[in-house]
Amino acid sequence: NSMKKIFFLSFSIFMLLILSACAPTYYLNEKLEKNPPKVVIILPPDNQTSNTEVEEKLYPILYDILSNRGYYCVSPELARMVFNANKLNEAGRIHEIPPNKFREIFAADAILRTRVTDWSVSYVVISSSITVTLEMELFDSKSGELLWSMTRTLQQSSGSANAGLIGSIISAAISTATFEYEPIAEENSAFMFKTIPEGPYYDKW
Repeated sequence: NSMKKIFFLSFSIFMLLILSACAPTYYLNEKLEKNPPKVVIILPPDNQTSNTEVEEKLYPILYDILSNRGYYCVSPELARMVFNANKLNEAGRIHEIPPNKFREIFAADAILRTRVTDWSVSYVVISSSITVTLEMELFDSKSGELLWSMTRTLQQSSGSANAGLIGSIISAAISTATFEYEPIAEENSAFMFKTIPEGPYYDKW
């Protein structure tokens, strides 16, 4: 019995360490809690992956979720129109613009920068999985101070070992071909934005 207790305790501690290591961490500046911004400019996602559809799919998702969180967000269409007019077509270049410029042009109180480091599908014999990793940072447009940051990976797998080898391979292949990234990106973004305090317009529209 004593050996079982020691084993169970050791296993519990081991699992706790694993869960702690996997848990996403984030930074939250107390200034964001005391004085949340009213207007936020969401910059085009900086795509670090080979998938060319990232911005098209992710940009409106970020806008919708953060708006529902209670912040007035500049629409992606308006933001892109202004950037394109100034020959700023690459998200990486836009991210390098000084924060106060966004205050001048968009009257934004804060800037959200998003970097996508994984937007991929992997296939291993009888299962497939889609992974979305997002790095987000929210800056004060006046001082340039970091208000919030978070990095999180979400992965969803498909395929079933109970269907037999051939059945599982076919199931995984079909899932890979038809699975959409949007639901995973939306779930990941919503989880991350929940760590940000509710905005001044929450439940007011």
